[in-house]
Amino acid sequence: MILMFACGMTILKSWQIDNDTWFILNCGRYVVETGTIPHEEFATMHEGLHYVMEQWLTAVIFWEIYSNFGADALISFAWLIGFISMFMYYKLCLFVSNGNKKVSALLSFIIATIMTIAFLVTRPQIFSTLILLTEIFLLEKYFRERKIRTLCALPILSALFINLHSALWSMMLIVLLPFVVESFVLNFKKISTPFLPLILAGAGIFLAGFLNPYGWEAMIFLFTSYDPSIHSDILELSPTSIKYNAGIIFFIFSALLIVEFTKKDLPLRYFFLSFGIMILGFIAIRNVLLFLMLATFPLAFAAKDWHPFDKIFNLRHKFFIPLFLVCIAEIYSLLSNPDYSNTPIHFPIKFVTFFSLIFLVCFIFFYRREGKLFSEEIFILRRKPLIALATLQIIIFAALIYFLAPMQKYEIYKPAVEFLLKENRAEDIILWTGFNSGGYFEFNGIKTYLDARPEIFSFANNHKADIINEYFEFHQGDLNYMEFFARYNFTHIFITTEDKIPYLLLSQDKNYQLLFEYDFPNGKGHGRIFAPVKK
Repeated sequence: MILMFACGMTILKSWQIDNDTWFILNCGRYVVETGTIPHEEFATMHEGLHYVMEQWLTAVIFWEIYSNFGADALISFAWLIGFISMFMYYKLCLFVSNGNKKVSALLSFIIATIMTIAFLVTRPQIFSTLILLTEIFLLEKYFRERKIRTLCALPILSALFINLHSALWSMMLIVLLPFVVESFVLNFKKISTPFLPLILAGAGIFLAGFLNPYGWEAMIFLFTSYDPSIHSDILELSPTSIKYNAGIIFFIFSALLIVEFTKKDLPLRYFFLSFGIMILGFIAIRNVLLFLMLATFPLAFAAKDWHPFDKIFNLRHKFFIPLFLVCIAEIYSLLSNPDYSNTPIHFPIKFVTFFSLIFLVCFIFFYRREGKLFSEEIFILRRKPLIALATLQIIIFAALIYFLAPMQKYEIYKPAVEFLLKENRAEDIILWTGFNSGGYFEFNGIKTYLDARPEIFSFANNHKADIINEYFEFHQGDLNYMEFFARYNFTHIFITTEDKIPYLLLSQDKNYQLLFEYDFPNGKGHGRIFAPVKK
């Protein structure tokens, strides 16, 4: 399990707080400090917007960790939940493959490596993925063992889910549906199946969904918040394509599943579950995580009689395969990232790296002398010392990348926040920001035009104004920036290179004064603060 996560730990994204986390932390702080769960939006400049804080419990948990232990603790917590999720995935594969550890470990290693590289972030999805995995495990266990008490945990999971991440709560019912369908089909054929208990479990999941501060509104949040005309402009909610690495991975695993379902007689529930979630994966890149974690375990069932490595490698050699893949990925990540240039390496890393190189030379020398790997006569070449040293080397690679990592993403807005708060009180500022930058300013007490919560600014949810469509019209140039700014009494405007049209035009407009500009600390953008010229 440590080796599974070693590769992901070398990716810089893994050491950073996700940009969307800032509005989550801001929400958690509000709940903790006021002791209330809001029904009206409080962080932006808009007044009277109806609000459903669909991830309020996640926000409170994140805020308590961040406020008491800092950002590193919050990142570590996300890794811990991810670790537990992958263990649950491994147990699920082990269960459906009738205890085939080799197949389960290999599939888990591949999925874990992908997950840690691309999807393990400080967002509520870490909870929802774990809960859905647990639900599938319990359903599969019940389907085979017919013990009704196994289903008793599902309403409890539902109550947790609706408060941790309401936007995905309906997935609990969607995941249950394939098991109900197969049970109904078999029952129709006069085969004894657990049909009625599954229906009752579904009723328990549904009723437990009402145990939240917003009632029915939270339960249908997914259906009221999704608008194709809005979400198609957001990368993670756009259709999955081979233009992105996540899309390539999605299509590879989709092809594997199609082949296995064509070749073998897999259970009907697996067919509906895998291909149903595959459809979700086609709809949005963000759903690729759900597909990988919830729809790929049937591959372990299909390969339950397969015993990899036995014909090619003996027991001592087989663990070297994932280790080799991890090291290749780490070295590539280290050498291909330009942000590491001209950065000093700390002495502990130099020392351990030098020690590891000495070990490698000894390994090669004794291999040539003995003519074989893992000599039992030479202590350093026995399995346990070798595994310990190899794992240490992987940790060193991760530590090296951690020490040499550039400034975290959220800090690219820090100079702008410091400038604004140096010159003004937070409560006196009414700030225009783009979609991605608003959350960090709001976390620092500054009222903004909007942040990266598109559903909150949709009329279907706030019942007052279609702010998000207005923003996209402005951002795409369909709405004149002078007309747009005239609608609101902004005291300041924060523009980045992401805001292409206003970024270029405002610097030429004599009605706006440039107060502050700077290059992003990570070298990947530019920020400017303007203020209207007083007439």
